Amino acid sequence: MKVDADYTPKPYEQWRASDWPRTYLARGFDNIWAVGIAFAPPHQISRPRSSPNGTVIAPAPPRTGMPSGVMGRLAAESIADRISDPAAKPREASMAAMGAACVASAGTGLRSGSAAAMTMMPIVPDYATYRTGRDLADTRGELGLAGHWVKLMLHHLFLHKAKGRLGWQFIPE
Repeated sequence: MKVDADYTPKPYEQWRASDWPRTYLARGFDNIWAVGIAFAPPHQISRPRSSPNGTVIAPAPPRTGMPSGVMGRLAAESIADRISDPAAKPREASMAAMGAACVASAGTGLRSGSAAAMTMMPIVPDYATYRTGRDLADTRGELGLAGHWVKLMLHHLFLHKAKGRLGWQFIPE
């Protein structure tokens, strides 16, 4: 679904972080939001390429997990605001200003497990703010046992939150 983004077709060099949605309000509707994989991205997050046989490789942004949780909360808060005040402005959280973290398991065992842990800030590159498109102090990746422990902890925290157990609301997205 198209939302409050700039969907104007343009060459890669003209894409901007500001093209990305901020409120996720559906175009033409003031009461419908599309978050996570429901919204149509305005463009890829990196330069489109082609494989040797000509197949276009067009990378799209991650819209699952952490970013979707933030977008979903934003939409829910905007809806609650509208119930209280019909003139309330929708809340904003652009993927061009939002960071994300991902941990992918690559083994098991408390002393022998391994995982890839990555952080990215912002998710959508912003070349107007950062020379490389991303904040290099907050964008990194590692492979190892510590990532495995983080993945295990996140697994249990996710289940705790999903079951609505005591303190679930304090666990971040």
